[in-house]
Amino acid sequence: MNIGAFLWLVFCYAASIAPPDSFRFIALFSLTTPFALATHFFFAFFWLISSKKWRTLLSVIALILFHTMIPAVFGYHYFAKNDWNKSANSFKVMSWNTHGMGIYVPAAEKQLSKDIVALINLENPDVLCLPEFSVNVNPSKNKDLRQLINEGRYKEYRINTDHVLNEKVVIGTAILSKHPVVRYKVYDLNPEIYLLECDVQMRADAIVRVYVLHLHSFMLSDDDKAYLEKLKRNGESIKKSRPLFSRLDWAYVQRGMEADKVAAIVSKSPYPSIICGDFNDLPFSYTYSTIKGKLTDAFAQKGKGLGRTYNQIVPTLRIDHIFYSSELLELHAFKTIQTPLSDHNPIVANFGLKRKTVK
Repeated sequence: MNIGAFLWLVFCYAASIAPPDSFRFIALFSLTTPFALATHFFFAFFWLISSKKWRTLLSVIALILFHTMIPAVFGYHYFAKNDWNKSANSFKVMSWNTHGMGIYVPAAEKQLSKDIVALINLENPDVLCLPEFSVNVNPSKNKDLRQLINEGRYKEYRINTDHVLNEKVVIGTAILSKHPVVRYKVYDLNPEIYLLECDVQMRADAIVRVYVLHLHSFMLSDDDKAYLEKLKRNGESIKKSRPLFSRLDWAYVQRGMEADKVAAIVSKSPYPSIICGDFNDLPFSYTYSTIKGKLTDAFAQKGKGLGRTYNQIVPTLRIDHIFYSSELLELHAFKTIQTPLSDHNPIVANFGLKRKTVK
């Protein structure tokens, strides 16, 4: 079983580097990475208290070989210093999939949107990134947006429409900034999938390029989620699961292609970069590893626990991320806020500029 667990972890790592369209179904192993790592910690302890202590080397070697996976999956920074103080050289970024500001729960929509705005205002980010933000086609009815702009004192905002929900409402990705946006561009990644690029003037001598995205989802229906819950609790036939696995794999292929495009775009940035949003993929998936590239994962530096950002199915689903250029930006603080207001939890980071970025 320990040898099998070693091979399991190898496949999990392979899922982070193997393009999903070339190696079908291997991407599904990325869903199990937290469990594969936990299994090796169990075996290391198990053999240590047995009469055959030398066998603990198998899991210890596995954990050493794949040690870079651990901080991305398990945040152990419980005693790390977090500095949320604001200064002329710092700025706060918040990313939150607000699930349409409550529009999918008509009975509670008004209260949900009110509470979402209140939480955002409480955090008071300098740059606010909102995948799956709803906007009424009638500007006079966009109360949430006006309230965010006025109460948050945002000087700039940009909204890109992802898709039309109905004749009155469109769903898109929004970015709001208290600092001037000197350049804005939108890239098509896939039908209804976009990458927003904003150059934000943090100081007279410092521009930070902020990317916001919402990649292809698994498109799971309520019935699919109920089935996965049933599978988690008491097991179901693998044969019955095959159509669902095929759909999951197809979504991995779509995100893999989107990730390749994003990585190529981000690599050309002349400024320090921050990329955040709803990736719909876990740490050390192909999507995660490809987009992250040489950037740094804020959670891996200051995160705690599993850092769950998706509130359904299993607690290991950290699918919202903030990556940044660590050579020019310094991470002062990071947190994941647990809240029932959306199916996603917001993530917040406080950054500092190390030096000027424009001449």
